Amino acid sequence: MIKAIYSSEEVIDFAWKLSQDDLYASYARMKSMRELESEIERALREDNYNIVACYNQNVLRGVCIYFWISDEKYAQTRAFLIRGDYDQIAEEFICHINKQFSGYELLIGVPFSNINANSYFKKKNIECIDASIVTKLYNLEYNINQNHNCVEKITENNFEEYAMFHDKYAIPSEMYYNSKNLHKDIDIFRIFVFSQDEVIHGSIFVKIVRDTAEVFGLFVDKEYENNSIESILINDMLMQLYNEFGSIREITYFIVEDCVDELNSALAAGFEIKDKYRCYKCIL
Repeated sequence: MIKAIYSSEEVIDFAWKLSQDDLYASYARMKSMRELESEIERALREDNYNIVACYNQNVLRGVCIYFWISDEKYAQTRAFLIRGDYDQIAEEFICHINKQFSGYELLIGVPFSNINANSYFKKKNIECIDASIVTKLYNLEYNINQNHNCVEKITENNFEEYAMFHDKYAIPSEMYYNSKNLHKDIDIFRIFVFSQDEVIHGSIFVKIVRDTAEVFGLFVDKEYENNSIESILINDMLMQLYNEFGSIREITYFIVEDCVDELNSALAAGFEIKDKYRCYKCIL
């Protein structure tokens, strides 16, 4: 039975325990009880967020937090935590969301270690749109002051000339941050491009949230791959972030599993492998 939640106390202990267990966890991964409580409070407070729970014979078996963007017909879970009959409870959650948002795309992220989740989505033939390695870099320190003349920062003034290159990769991969949505949030993004003869052949873009950051993508033209461009972009990004923000506490970077050069470049720059991520797309 799906039940609306009106108080964090009803679910927070259950959600915290499952979120810290790799066999039950989902994305986003919560690093502290305080962060989880903040996420629940946001779901209780904001108009485009919601939190529901699944009970079986009055026993709590699942918690789902999700948000939606009506203009995009887009929804995404922030927690999809289940203990018990995974297939049944997942079906109940998805059916509940479907009643509200028929015709939307719903994205659900889970770690590769959550066997029950990955098995369910495969059995249901739900498309996996992202298989990534999760890397992190902590307490950014960057002492190398080496500018590459081929790397340029994108701002409001030159964004239009970048947009076409960005969408060449963002749109086929069905990324939420296509150029239109990236431009809406340009104040909290830093975008850097690699150019040769005034033509853009690579880019990296990173979102800044308080004392943390997340790399949302790195694009390189196929004919320029394996030429150290990934390394140049990553290192230049880190240098410029440090110059602007100082020692960022944590930078998260999801790297597609078969992008070996990108992964090796990130590891050489100081990122560490932390997890494997799967994102599934349900058409409601």
